Amino acid sequence: MNSLATIFFFCLMLTTAGFCQKPTGVWDAFAYGANGDGKTMDTKAIQLAINRCHEAGGGKVYLHNGTFLSGTIYLKSNVTLYVEAGATLLGSANVADYPSIPSNYPTYGGELVTDKMFIYAEDAHNISIAGRGTIDGRGDEFNGPYLSPSFSGRPRILHFRNCDNLQVREVTLRNSGSWVQFYQSCRNMVIDGITVDSRENKDIEKSRHADAKGRNTDGMDLVDCQVVRVSNCFITSGDDGICLKSLSPGESCRDITITNCIVSTNASGIKIGTETSGAFEDITVQNCTVFDTRVDAISLMTVDGARIERINISNISVRNVKGTAIFVRLGARNRTYRKNAKAATGILKDVLIENVQGTRIGGYGCSITGIPGFPVENITLKQIRLRFDGSNKPLLGDDDTRKPVPIAPPPVNQVVPEKTDAYPRGEMFGRLPAYGFYIRHGRNIVLDNLTLDYADEENRPAIFAEDVDTLEVNGLKAKQSPAVTEVVQLKNVRNSPNMPKSN
Repeated sequence: MNSLATIFFFCLMLTTAGFCQKPTGVWDAFAYGANGDGKTMDTKAIQLAINRCHEAGGGKVYLHNGTFLSGTIYLKSNVTLYVEAGATLLGSANVADYPSIPSNYPTYGGELVTDKMFIYAEDAHNISIAGRGTIDGRGDEFNGPYLSPSFSGRPRILHFRNCDNLQVREVTLRNSGSWVQFYQSCRNMVIDGITVDSRENKDIEKSRHADAKGRNTDGMDLVDCQVVRVSNCFITSGDDGICLKSLSPGESCRDITITNCIVSTNASGIKIGTETSGAFEDITVQNCTVFDTRVDAISLMTVDGARIERINISNISVRNVKGTAIFVRLGARNRTYRKNAKAATGILKDVLIENVQGTRIGGYGCSITGIPGFPVENITLKQIRLRFDGSNKPLLGDDDTRKPVPIAPPPVNQVVPEKTDAYPRGEMFGRLPAYGFYIRHGRNIVLDNLTLDYADEENRPAIFAEDVDTLEVNGLKAKQSPAVTEVVQLKNVRNSPNMPKSN
């Protein structure tokens, strides 16, 4: 072997020991002292590899052939944390291994701290988490307290703030101590092909906390993020599945697409809210499935002053939802998440929901509601086909009562409470006066080619609308209850010449 070849071979061999990194761009955690035995803390070794990779200008920190036990890891610019297939990054069960440190950005309650997290990045760019391995938050063994918000006492798996050019691909995130993923004020994101397995009570037919205490394990939270592409994800979570939020009145969730995802949760499936301080606009959700879900399949809401507009949702399949299939709500809870902030007046308009099919939908009824003086506007539902359980099925919400409600004649002049400042969810009004859609405080509402059915007995009309300015119903096919004379009932509905006369 000549001298040049000898030097090349020697350098190649040393790469596996952590030297000659520049040619390969790979920083092997074993080379920096990791044990990978699942028992010895590897936090320092992994962090050292990340630091060296970042200092060298970037590359890949490689975890392979082992289980790497760790507390909080700080990801840095131009670094990819790669967890190889068969490898596990395992969270410590000790709360002391997840310190809360000062931050440039306010947390949920407005304080400039980080709260608890397993993998964290702040003000970073060009960062990635990839590989076919597993990141296990060890939530079912974690000894942290149950506080509010949950992540002040128990760690999220991923928490990124004010980062850009961020990617998370192919990994499995499981068993979180709190919200699984929390992306705050990040831009240009790709989340593709990941699996979230963090549902502590998996049997939807049991009560929510039958087997374990809930841990608020939201599958994915996008908070004031912009230019985001979420695709090809499978999410099972103990709380909301894919959830868009806003904590800052001056920020927004904008230019977001969610496609080809499968979601099953102990709360809502695909959701805007409940934290809704800033704006939500130009958001598209398509080609998704929501099944075995306890609250709502699709939820759109503004209750803390947010402006929501230009939302497009299409090609959604829904099965076995204990709450309701579609929930649209403008309220005025008016929480603030920033110190000295004031809640604005909420706006919810320009929403298109089309090509939604669902069966085994709970007996509450879907709803599209504003509040007096503040209607939801320009809401179009098109090509919707839903089959509901019926009036005498048990209503199974968060209280897990499972008590059947007997069939009775429809109440005369039923008054649905406004609940202006209540926590928003599909069951918030109880059983609505329509088995299909209840619409109140709306303007320019279009229902185009809806097919509504029920499996058991029913004593309500398919649609009930009140205080609506311009309601258009085209091509409705709805099973009629023998207990009522009209499929559609109206109360104070104006400027709708093709509709029956309003009461």
